[in-house]
Parts: sequence; structure tokens; C-alpha cells
Amino acid sequence: MNLSMTLGEQLKKLRAEKALSQPELAELAGIEQSYLSKLENDKSLPSNEVLRKLLSAFSLSVAQLLESLDKSYIKNNLLVISDIEQLYQQASTKQLSQQRNLLYMASSLIVLAVTLFYVGYSKQVFNERLYEYRSDGVVLTGEPSDVFWKWRDLIDIKDRNEKDEKTRQLRVVMAQRSDVLVKLVPTNKGYYFEEPVAGGRRLFTKSKHDLPIVEPRAINAWLQVLGVLLLVSGIMGFVLERRLFKLSK
Repeated sequence: MNLSMTLGEQLKKLRAEKALSQPELAELAGIEQSYLSKLENDKSLPSNEVLRKLLSAFSLSVAQLLESLDKSYIKNNLLVISDIEQLYQQASTKQLSQQRNLLYMASSLIVLAVTLFYVGYSKQVFNERLYEYRSDGVVLTGEPSDVFWKWRDLIDIKDRNEKDEKTRQLRVVMAQRSDVLVKLVPTNKGYYFEEPVAGGRRLFTKSKHDLPIVEPRAINAWLQVLGVLLLVSGIMGFVLERRLFKLSK
């Protein structure tokens, strides 16, 4: 492709490809041979009507005629021809739309990248800090929440022997009812909290150590990796936009 080709040279080249003489092409296009000669030698520019006649003679569109011509040459010399100006404006509008879409996409990727990286880095969505709570068993309806610790206080018997016997009986019962459940929760619920369960409720008390247990979650690492990849993609989008549309100017 000869990017320095002029419109006249393009017309001459197309005529040669069709194996037409100047008189033959002039007759086919319905114009004077002398006028065609001026056009081929770049001594004149065709009117819009003459351009259409030549395109009809060559069975070409405006875009096909101009595809071998340099964009700067078209912009500086041929926009006085209305069909060429219209095509140029359409191409510019399309290019601007593509450029805008690429910039929007690159910007969106960067925003998404920063968001995902922050979510993974801060660990606020997928919490890695867990607090340990323990429940000794199911508290029945009507019983105090701390029944598994203070069941002896429920024995209201004055006689020592009877009280000792009742204590032994209750010890066996409470041992049988013992059903330890340890729960790790992502939020600090204070010293204790209760949850309803079948047959009663459970009292969960915080473990002796107040510090949370840290359990790394793979999803947080993957979110950071994905954030970095999207950030690089967004930056590359801006670089690509500058290169592509700088070359097209």
C-alpha cells in the first residue's frame, strides 16, 4: 500500500487495473477526457457528482477508493468533496465512540481492581478473625441459663444426707445432659450470647482467651491476585488506547 498516493494517482492506478484508456474511462464516466487528465495529474479535484460517476465506472464505494490514501492527505485535501467529508465524519464519530468505550472499560477495570484488592486485603467481607464460644449443653425451659455451672444451687434440701443423695443424682443427670458445642463466629458477641434450639436454648460463653483466632481464607488471597490482574489490564487498556488512536490520527 502506498500511503503517499494522491487521488489522481489512485484514479490512474484504478484505470490501469481495469485496462481502460483515458478516452474509454471518460466515456464510461460521462466526463471530458481533458477533465479526467487534470484529475489524474492532480491539477483539479472532482466535484461530488463527478466523483460518483467515477466510482460507478469503477464499481467502487467511496471507502474503497480512499483505502489506499493517507488519512492526513484526505483530511487536508479531499474534505471539500461532500461524500468524502460525510464518510470522514462517520469514521471519526465511530472512532471516537470506540475510543470512549475503551477508556470506559479501562477505567471500570481499574475501579473494580481497586475494590477487589481492598476487599481481599482488608478481609472485611470474608472475615478471617473468628471468636470461640462454648456451650455445655441445652438449657431446658424454666431453667436458668447457667444451669450447667450452678446446678448445685438448685438443690434446696436441708437434710445433709438427702442433699448429698440429690447431689449425686443430679451430677449423673447433668453429666448425661452434657453436650459440649464449640462455635467459631466472625463477630465478637461479648462475653456470652444465647441461641434457641430444639428443646430449649444454648448459652454460649466466650473462651478464656479474648484474642480472636485467625484462620486465613484462600478467597481473600485470590481477590488480591484478581485485583492486581485487573489493574494491569486497565492500565494496558489506557496504553492501548493511546497507541491505537494515535496511529489512526
